[in-house]
Amino acid sequence: MYLKPAPTRWAQRVYLTWLARDTRYALAALDSLIGYAQTIPVPPAAWVCFEDFLSFLGKVSRTLWPAGKNPYGTEEGWKWRTKRGPFLRKILEVEDSSPLKAREVRNGSEHFDERLDEWIVSLPRPTVEKWQADARPEFAVPPMRLIDAEAGTIHVAGADLDRRFMVEELQRLLTKIEELEPSVAVLPADMAALLATSSPVPILPFDAPAQNPGGIQAWLDEQNSTDPGTATEDTEA
Repeated sequence: MYLKPAPTRWAQRVYLTWLARDTRYALAALDSLIGYAQTIPVPPAAWVCFEDFLSFLGKVSRTLWPAGKNPYGTEEGWKWRTKRGPFLRKILEVEDSSPLKAREVRNGSEHFDERLDEWIVSLPRPTVEKWQADARPEFAVPPMRLIDAEAGTIHVAGADLDRRFMVEELQRLLTKIEELEPSVAVLPADMAALLATSSPVPILPFDAPAQNPGGIQAWLDEQNSTDPGTATEDTEA
């Protein structure tokens, strides 16, 4: 027996609150990064913010565009994940052209050692004779991690990220999440995520009994019967 991969109201709340948390932290890290990057020389703390920003940005991206099948996961979890990404992108109105999907800068930073490997092995090894014959080879530019505060760009190993477009998209995403899940707008990020994952039961408004003459139980029954995303149990064929 397993739960069908259907977006229940509770599951939606869980994903949105955690997505809001990671979005907020990505924005906070990016804001601190730009502040540090305006100092000359750039202090080490800037690169801590840089890595934090890319880490939380990666969490946001993977929530919306899930990674491939996990060899250590379950078949039920995989089936659910294939539904989760498209569902969240639809309700949050995130297009595939969104800068949140781009992973070149994050991959370049996470696998920077590999970029160094490729640069080192590609360097020419000129001989003295070639130098004397004025046959000097061209040396490729080494991979770099750069922050251009004035231009608003982050550069990693040949890939660029436009800070302004990223901020706009992250803020738009957070606004949309708050529309669908108002609790994330009034509670601290971690508290909202913690409350959302506490138990899969609906959050009752204070006037729930007054909305239905049958009291709380009748109100609950009504909510369960009208929630199109309520998961049901089914036997796998």
